[in-house]
Amino acid sequence: MRLAVRHKLALLAALVLVGVSSGFTWLHLTLSDRALEEDLQARAVFFAREIAASIGDREQLSNEEKLVRQIGRLRAVRPSVLQLDVLAFVDGASRVVASSEPSVRLPFSREDGNEVREGRTVARLIEGARDRYWELIAPITFDGTVAGAIAVKFSTRRGDELASRIHFWALSLGAASVLVTAALMSVAIRYVVDRPIRRFMAAIAGTGDGTAPGTVAVTTTDEFGTLAHHFNEMVARIARFNDELLTRVREATGELDRRYREVEHLNSQLYETQRRLGHAERLALSGRIMAEVAHEVGTPLHSVAGHLELLRRDIPPRAQTDDVVRRLAVIEAQVTRVTDIITRLLDVTRPARAEPRPVDLDRLIRDTVELMRPGVSRAKLTLDVRVDGALPVVRGQSEQLQQVILNLLTNAIEATPSDGRIVIAARAAPAGAGVQISVADTGSGIAEDARGRIFEPFFSTKASGNGVGLGLWITAEIVREHGGHIEVESAEGRGSTFRVSLPPAEDGA
Repeated sequence: MRLAVRHKLALLAALVLVGVSSGFTWLHLTLSDRALEEDLQARAVFFAREIAASIGDREQLSNEEKLVRQIGRLRAVRPSVLQLDVLAFVDGASRVVASSEPSVRLPFSREDGNEVREGRTVARLIEGARDRYWELIAPITFDGTVAGAIAVKFSTRRGDELASRIHFWALSLGAASVLVTAALMSVAIRYVVDRPIRRFMAAIAGTGDGTAPGTVAVTTTDEFGTLAHHFNEMVARIARFNDELLTRVREATGELDRRYREVEHLNSQLYETQRRLGHAERLALSGRIMAEVAHEVGTPLHSVAGHLELLRRDIPPRAQTDDVVRRLAVIEAQVTRVTDIITRLLDVTRPARAEPRPVDLDRLIRDTVELMRPGVSRAKLTLDVRVDGALPVVRGQSEQLQQVILNLLTNAIEATPSDGRIVIAARAAPAGAGVQISVADTGSGIAEDARGRIFEPFFSTKASGNGVGLGLWITAEIVREHGGHIEVESAEGRGSTFRVSLPPAEDGA
């Protein structure tokens, strides 16, 4: 069973009250019993001495009839006197002169008699099976001489009954006082302790579910008032902390949203750049193919055209009929037409050559790296950028140079396992020779027999279906078109480093 604090305090107070009240009641009753016994003893002694003093001389002491009548009157007045004997001392012996119970003699010993002869009163409390009583023997003195004694058996029944009534009322009043005090303390605890605790519990519950302000009214100056003051301060601090936390969460959410939009923008830029690069690669591939086709088809066409001219010259005039001349003209026209078609196809697939312009390689490299950041993060790689502060300006096409960097970074990402490292660096070449750009990875490296063919078209070290082998060939072609050169340093198991050298603007103008 779960008890509330006020119930525990009331129970504890009741136990303390019961203990204290029981202790004081026991002490009071013990002292009362002792005082009552002492009073009864004193009354019995006084009674015995009073009777002894009422016997004035030896003649009266020896008058048995008169003493018996006196004993009868005393017992009628004092019902507590169970037995009364009058003794006379004659020649060192004691003789019962008169007794209320002649057949029963009070059991006084020789030592008791000696003490009485010396003038002292002997008294003792006898605890019987059914009752208690005092046995007393007091000396009868004539002219300083002990002539006899009064022996009394004095009942304590009335005193015991009085003590029982005192016990009953003391215990009843003690129990009643405990109950009344416990009830009053319970009410006091309810108002002094339970009500403040309930206010605190309500404030705590309101703070937890947000349905109340969560503060406690400060109505006292005691410990509960101090506790309420500190509790309100704590709630205020928690509220401020929650507001600050909510503000920070909103700021972080806004920053996250802004970063997300930036990543989306970078992804869209990367997608657009890759789309344009793919288109450029397809154009380059088409141009390469058309160049090969033009070379392979052009030579026979030129041979056909030459032999056609020789045939026209070698035909005798008599054989040059209108029909022959017409057919030769048709052949020549069709050869010319095929040549024009090939020329137009080459013009369409060959990328337009724009006017070279100064290119800020520092900005170009950093922008390209930002485009590749999402891919680097997905691959769980580390990308370091090390660009010198002042790079020489080069002239060329920024889109094509960006394609060079994108191709090299893409190859590095695909060749490097998770937790690997890629470093892109750019610095001024010695002696003003332009700019050197390097892309290094910690991948598996390139086999020695493949390094010599790495820049050939349609050559790839990747698995089938993962590339057509044009990326590095296009990269090398772009670098050569910008007047530079590209080289690779690699070893199996140690990664690869591609280095691109570009001439300065004044040399490439």
